[in-house]
Amino acid sequence: MSGPDHPRTLLNNELQRIYGPSAQDRIRWEVYSQGPPNSSTWYATIYIDDQNYSYASAPTRGAAQDAAAQQAYEHLTRERPTRRDL
Repeated sequence: MSGPDHPRTLLNNELQRIYGPSAQDRIRWEVYSQGPPNSSTWYATIYIDDQNYSYASAPTRGAAQDAAAQQAYEHLTRERPTRRDL
């Protein structure tokens, strides 16, 4: 799955909106697997400005990253001020 609704694309676009060109300098991923090669579980953690924004696990690396990205995106959009807050 790719395109504008892909979780990592949504997260990237939101980070670009918030931080502009420095967005990539503010995000850090930790991705690793555990377990036997035929039955590994992948873990992905996203840090934004060294703050843990999300953590997810899944059977594949991409699925773990997508799930963590979706959670981070939702977290960021909940924090976004609404027009009423301005």
